[in-house]
Amino acid sequence: MNHIELKRIQKNKNWVDFEWFIDGKRLSDHLNDRKSFELPENVTPFDDLCPAWTKTLSYTGDVRFVWYLQNLDNAIMPVYVCPDDLDFSCIVIVIEIEKNKDFVYWSRAGYVKNDYYDLQDELRSGIACLEAYSDKDWEKYGDNIALAEVNSPEWKKWISENWDEELFRRRINYTYPHYLKDENILWFANLDFSFDRYEYEKMVDEYWNGESLICLEKYSKTRMNYKECVELIKCIHRNGYEVLEKHLADFGEVLLHIYASDEISNPLFELLKNQENEELIKIYSKVIELMWKYGDEAVVNVVDVTILEKLSDDINVWNRFGKYITNDFKEYINKDLIRSNIAMCHVAPIE
Repeated sequence: MNHIELKRIQKNKNWVDFEWFIDGKRLSDHLNDRKSFELPENVTPFDDLCPAWTKTLSYTGDVRFVWYLQNLDNAIMPVYVCPDDLDFSCIVIVIEIEKNKDFVYWSRAGYVKNDYYDLQDELRSGIACLEAYSDKDWEKYGDNIALAEVNSPEWKKWISENWDEELFRRRINYTYPHYLKDENILWFANLDFSFDRYEYEKMVDEYWNGESLICLEKYSKTRMNYKECVELIKCIHRNGYEVLEKHLADFGEVLLHIYASDEISNPLFELLKNQENEELIKIYSKVIELMWKYGDEAVVNVVDVTILEKLSDDINVWNRFGKYITNDFKEYINKDLIRSNIAMCHVAPIE
């Protein structure tokens, strides 16, 4: 049985990555040592590459693709990509992963070859790939973009407005099937790693939460509108796309007060009440503060009326929340919000 853990590695003064350590040794070093033959010179050493699980890939469609694969029991999983492109068009190192109830196995590592890449096939594998449509897809796209010809004006317009969705579909329908064919992978190292399933899934959650916090710390906008706020909340959880789709199915549109209550204030209240999962508490608290700091009037109203009112229902929760926000936000709550919001006139200032 092998032990897997995460550590943050400072690549340079502006670049910090999470890296997998297996039995105390970096995965990239394991690959460098076990490489059974020469690879293209731009591929090695592997520690010069970027971990593919980062949420700072060039496109969110690619991020969604990687984390979609995390949910599969058997997968060819990208682990490193080219740091210059930060997508799946150049260097991609993959690992063959198999999971069962108790264990997770990393069997071999490979380099993705693009000898058989066909641009036209890829173009047809996005929104135009009707054979991959679900019932929901037909309901949503069946009477509009589904029947548009590839490269037609309406097709080009749709993908320009929905690129992340288009790219995710191409990855699922074209890129991943490419990985599943052995002739497209140059398998260069046998790994034979086995991990405890519970420990492994804990590591995966830690990776997601750590990357989420990094992205939130780097978040910067002059103003956050309603749509941008929804996108921010959607990216909190690994199943954020599915949750948002269910919300849309239930209400026909995004009702931000209800969406924020379900996805932020209610779960944060329970975490603070039970004093558990500090990483998630930091994520929720950071999202709330970003909504307050950058949000337009409608977004700030959600913070004031829905989120903060909920958290103030319990004095212990309220004061614990204060430990995770900046002094500027705390001062706004104590000096402005409590005095101006009639529904919170009985609330004590955050300590």
